[in-house]
Amino acid sequence: MKKKNGGFYGNGGDIGSRGEDALNADEVRRTVDSYSGMSEDALLEELFAEAAAARRRGELDDKKLDLFYNSVRSSLSPAQLRKLDVLMRALKS
Repeated sequence: MKKKNGGFYGNGGDIGSRGEDALNADEVRRTVDSYSGMSEDALLEELFAEAAAARRRGELDDKKLDLFYNSVRSSLSPAQLRKLDVLMRALKS
C-alpha cells in the first residue's frame, strides 16, 4: 500500500510503538477512508507494493508479519482468518 497520510509505519517503522510516531485515531480514519473506494484487487496490489517497499527499507520482515498475525487473529471470523492466512503466506514468499 502506498504510504498515504504518513503511512502505516510512522517515522519509527513500528506499527505497535507508542510515542511521537504512534498512529492516532484521526490518522487511522484518514488512511482507511483513502482506501475505502478501492476494489479488492487494487487493495491487494497496493498491499504487495507497499510490503515490498517496506522490506527494501528494512521496515518489514517475517517476524513483524507474525506479530501482526498473532495480534489480530483472535478477532477475525473463520472466513477472515482463512483469507489472512493466504495473504500472510503470499507476503512471506
